[in-house]
Amino acid sequence: MSATYIHTRRQVGPSQWILRILTVLYFIFMGVSIWYLWMSTQNRFITSAAFKISRQDASSVSSGFAELVLPGLTDSGSSDSQITIGFINSADLLLEVEKEFKVLEHYSSPAKDFVFRLEPEALLEERLEYYRKRISAHYDKETGLTMLTVDTFDPGLSHRIATYILERAEVFVNEVNQKVADQKMEFVRNEVDRSARYVDEINKELLTLQNLHNLISPDEVISANLKAVQEMRMERLRTEADLTSILRDSPESPRIDSIRSRLRSLNELIDIETTKLSGPEQDRLSQILMQFNELKLKLDFAIKLRTGAEMMLEQNRVDAISRSRFFSVIQRPFVPEDVGLPRRPYATATILSLGILGFLILRALAQSVFERA
Repeated sequence: MSATYIHTRRQVGPSQWILRILTVLYFIFMGVSIWYLWMSTQNRFITSAAFKISRQDASSVSSGFAELVLPGLTDSGSSDSQITIGFINSADLLLEVEKEFKVLEHYSSPAKDFVFRLEPEALLEERLEYYRKRISAHYDKETGLTMLTVDTFDPGLSHRIATYILERAEVFVNEVNQKVADQKMEFVRNEVDRSARYVDEINKELLTLQNLHNLISPDEVISANLKAVQEMRMERLRTEADLTSILRDSPESPRIDSIRSRLRSLNELIDIETTKLSGPEQDRLSQILMQFNELKLKLDFAIKLRTGAEMMLEQNRVDAISRSRFFSVIQRPFVPEDVGLPRRPYATATILSLGILGFLILRALAQSVFERA
C-alpha cells in the first residue's frame, strides 16, 4: 500500500505542478491584458456619416425637358454605392488622406499603445490595410444608405477626415456622371457631324452637276425635249403629207423646194434632240439623269442618316438625364464627444468571461490528457 502511494505521487506530482504553473501564467496574461486595456490603450473617437446615391426617374424625362422642373428620384441600388465604396477604399484616396491630414504621424503617435498603433516604418501595403480598418464604408440593404465611419485618436481629426471623404465621394460621383455622359454624347455628336458632312458633300456634288450642265431638274428637261421631239415628228408627218399632196396635184409647184427644205430642217432638229436624249456620252440627258437620280438617292439616304443621328443624340441626352446620379448626404459627420473604442468595461467583462471559460475548458482537457498518460 505504501509503495503504491509513493508511486502514484511520483506520477501525479509533476503534472499538477505543470498545471499550476500554466494556470498562474494564464491568469497573469489575463491580468496583463486588462491592465493594458485600462492603462495603455489609446482612446479612439469614431464619427459616422450616411449618404445615398439616387438616380433620375426615367419616367419624369420621357415626355421632354419641361417635366424636369420637379424631377423624380429613385434609389440607384447598391451598384453605385459599391462603386463609391470602392473609391473610398482605394489606395489613391487613402494616400491622399494620408498626405492631407498626416495620418501616418497621427496613427503612429501613441507611444504606449503598441498593439493598436501604426508603426512609423510600415510599408505601403501595411499602411493601406491599417487605414481600411480605421476608415471604412458599407452599404445597408435595409435602408439603402451607405454608412461611412472614421476612427482616429482625435475627435476633431475624425470629423475632418469624414467631411473630406464625403466631399471627395460627391466629386467622384459627379465626375463619373459627367464622364459617362460625355463619352456617349461625344460618340453620337461625331455621328451627327459625320452624317451632316456627308449630306453637304452630296449637295455639293448635286450642285456641281447642275452647274456643269446648266440644269436644275433633268426630269423636266427630258420631258420638255421629248414633248418637243414629238411635236416636231407630228409636224414632219404633216409636212410630208403636204409634200405628197402637192407632188400629186401640182408637180411643178414652187412650194416643193421650200417644203423639202423644211423637212430637212425638221429631220436635223429631230436627230439633234434625239441625240441629246440618249447615248453613251456623259453629256447625254439620259446619263445626266442617271447621275442625278443616283445623287438624289444618296442625298435621301444621307438625310435619313442625319435625322437618325439627331434623334439618337436627343435620345442619349434624355438617357443621360435619366441616368444621372445624385449624391445626397443624409447624415453629416459630427465631432464625437465620447470615447468610441475601447469600451473598457465591456472589454474587461468579455476578457474575464471568455478567459475563465477558456481556462475551465483547457483545464478539463489537460487533466484528461494527464490521466491517460
